[in-house]
Amino acid sequence: MSVSKKKHSLGKYRKSILIDSLTKLAGRIYRTFLAGFFGWILTSYEALVSGFSSSVIIKKLQTVSGLKIFHFASNAKRRVAEAYERSFFLNLLRSISEKLLTARIASFGLFFFSYGFYLILIQVIREYALPADNMAMSGIIIGVAYMLFGTLFLFSKRNIAYTIYHSKFLGGILFEFLGLRITDVAEAAENENKKGWNAPFISGMVFGLISIFLDPLMILAIILLFALFYVIVISPEAGIILVCMGLPFLETLQLAALICLIDVSYILKLICGRRMFRLQMMDFTVLAFLLFVIFGGIFTIDGSSFWKMLVFVCFMSVYFVIKNIISSPALVKRCLYALVLASALVSAYGIYQNYFGDLSSKWHDISVFSEIRGRVVSTFDNPNVLGEFLVLIFPITLALMASAKKANERFFLFVSALLSCGCLVFTWSRGAWLACIITTALFLCVSSKYFFTAGILSMPILGMFVFLQSDSAIIRRITSFGDSSTSYRVNIWKGVLQMLEDIGFFGIGIGEEAFRKVYPIYALAGIEAAPHSHNLYLQITVEMGVFALLFFLIFVFMFTQFSFSFSKNAMNRSNRLLCMGIFCGAAALLIQGLTDYVWYNYRIFLLFWIVVGLGVAHVSVAKDTEEESDRIYF
Repeated sequence: MSVSKKKHSLGKYRKSILIDSLTKLAGRIYRTFLAGFFGWILTSYEALVSGFSSSVIIKKLQTVSGLKIFHFASNAKRRVAEAYERSFFLNLLRSISEKLLTARIASFGLFFFSYGFYLILIQVIREYALPADNMAMSGIIIGVAYMLFGTLFLFSKRNIAYTIYHSKFLGGILFEFLGLRITDVAEAAENENKKGWNAPFISGMVFGLISIFLDPLMILAIILLFALFYVIVISPEAGIILVCMGLPFLETLQLAALICLIDVSYILKLICGRRMFRLQMMDFTVLAFLLFVIFGGIFTIDGSSFWKMLVFVCFMSVYFVIKNIISSPALVKRCLYALVLASALVSAYGIYQNYFGDLSSKWHDISVFSEIRGRVVSTFDNPNVLGEFLVLIFPITLALMASAKKANERFFLFVSALLSCGCLVFTWSRGAWLACIITTALFLCVSSKYFFTAGILSMPILGMFVFLQSDSAIIRRITSFGDSSTSYRVNIWKGVLQMLEDIGFFGIGIGEEAFRKVYPIYALAGIEAAPHSHNLYLQITVEMGVFALLFFLIFVFMFTQFSFSFSKNAMNRSNRLLCMGIFCGAAALLIQGLTDYVWYNYRIFLLFWIVVGLGVAHVSVAKDTEEESDRIYF
């Protein structure tokens, strides 16, 4: 069917009496809502900012900023920047980078050939000298693999930069995905190839000898870690993309180390004037909440709170880094696609686990749901945590799919959405299901009045499906609220509410150990062993006090205003869809927080602040695009 015929048939469909009436009804509902009190409240962020900017407090701060101490700080910043630019560390990195890029690819092959040869030699010696050593055979296999790999490049006459620049695979990863600068590599690709056989051969021999003390895979890991270190030092933005991609696969300490490196890289570039730091009104509520997190780690009844506080502060710093270094719509999309790709891989593994893995039945009431073989956890330790991860990214996947212009992108996003839905079902997490349904409906309604119309038309079909499938495990799981899991949560909430009467003003300190020391005193009989309150908002109050909860809710409200204000006035449909997709992702986690403490897992805590930071960054850079730059946002 031609494009003109498709448009004609679509126009006839829209002009039908029923569709036309529902579409007009949807438009009237939108206009009524936006013109009403709640619509004004949700879309008045810019007016709030304008009032805040002209307030007495801001004027006083502007006066203070002219004091001599700030001039001294500016001079100190310049001196630190000059020292860093001339530092041995930075010059060493530049020298290594230049030499590697201009080196012949054959030298690269010789290094691996030499490394593999000496690795085999060392392992053979170990085999005869230490017969009980189990490392020898695996080391020989790795050595052979290195030699074969090196042989592939021994006869190439190009340099490494030329190979990277003209490789679709390497170029796609480094330049298209990670967003690294292509100019340096392009310049090095035109330089004369630097010959040299001694250095790569000797380097390979040295690495082979090192294998006496270190596992060969450990040596490879160190090489890859150095490459990762270099990439993040030259581009903290690439570090953010890597964190988005690796979040569900890395441990907490590994993520913390990556974020600390990103923070240091960003701060150094900020000092050198290569990045910017700006605070919006909404950011002050995040800073206030961050201050309560610090107090919750210091003023506590258990020493373990301090270490959890350090992790929380480290992970919250990513919000400020993201909103200040994500400076283009393309970079926002790279981060979002990295999250979606990670979600697709996690979902695929979860579906595989459901059919072929060894599932545990400890996460559900077997007496009520005997037909459920088990609940998947994928790369997480808990099915509810997996559900939290999936519902946070699912609306983002929908937004990218609705705004994608290329067929291959839409296909990838469609497959990712299907995988997420399938895996989400197998988590059997009712809280995640509820959050997903609510936020998906919200996203579809605010995205277009035609989605709203389609939702109304699909309600009878959905009702019929629920009626016909009333005996299925999914429907029974959704409609069953009297099982042991539900009563367990309700009884915990009762105990926590009694607890808040005594400690709700200041809190007891963050962390599960602090909670375990106090909660059993107030717990109902048989529910003394709960690790947390199974509610995000109750847990924030228990740990840090009611004022911490207040500042967090103010932030949530302002982020909602921020998102809806932009969405209401955005000229570009893609910008509006991405804004609402990111907002609905964050909202999904906050909704699930009503039935679970969703920050119990550090990675979900980090993911929340990543997504919120991307939401703020997206709106900021979208306003600077050609379509939005002349638009006045009220």
